[in-house]
Amino acid sequence: MPHIEVFSDFDGTISMEDTGCVLIDTGVGIDKRKEMDKQIMAHELTFLEAMGTWWGSVNLTFEEGLELLRPIEIDSGFIRFYEYVKSNNIPFSIVSCGLDVIIQSYMSWFLGEEEAKKLIIRANFGKIEGRQWNVTYWDDSPHSHDKSVCIRESKEQFKKEMFERQKEKEQSEETAEERAQEHIIVFCGDGISDLSAAREADVLFARNGKNLERYCRTHKIPFTPFDNFDEVREMIEGLKDGSLTMAEVNRRQKEECERAVVVDATQLD
Repeated sequence: MPHIEVFSDFDGTISMEDTGCVLIDTGVGIDKRKEMDKQIMAHELTFLEAMGTWWGSVNLTFEEGLELLRPIEIDSGFIRFYEYVKSNNIPFSIVSCGLDVIIQSYMSWFLGEEEAKKLIIRANFGKIEGRQWNVTYWDDSPHSHDKSVCIRESKEQFKKEMFERQKEKEQSEETAEERAQEHIIVFCGDGISDLSAAREADVLFARNGKNLERYCRTHKIPFTPFDNFDEVREMIEGLKDGSLTMAEVNRRQKEECERAVVVDATQLD
């Protein structure tokens, strides 16, 4: 049985709108923010540089910000997905270039405060003082949070654990096949902040019609398009029960990224 871990972006992936964009657009405005998105995609501006301008423009209290976010819906399949990974002890982490305080508050609306506190949230740190939004970034990478790092760390940790386990079991009757365990990293995302993780995941879910999907098609990065987390859960179920193999997933993902689709990479959401 494979060891599966799931990492997911938050804004536009778990939440159906980008909470950061909703808040930032009250400051710099939607047109300037989208223009800066294009500059990031063209590698003319780093995400970190843009974040400084964006959050520095927000002039809201924390309570005012949360009220603007309350109408944003959660992915229609996410709760079922979350209940599945939790009941099957599948590690799940939210990795985001958004703010931890926003994600924690938002998730508590759907999971309850106590359950939301149990979530592993790897995000930038937000501190709101009056109407000033101060952000401490997860790292000093151009992404403000290089999401690929947590995936690589997970892979290295798994290799270490398997090495130690093999040393302990090598004298037992356990076969080499039993000792070997496939490690599968699943990543779900939608946008430009997910680009660093796109090449690291074994199974990459890119939300249909969003920037990550366009990027994967343009640069021929294997991926699986998705509309809601029911599709993510179903694939994980197949991998877990053996009805779906990684060889088949890889074939499908490669076929998808090579499929002839007219993509205008300049049209950003």
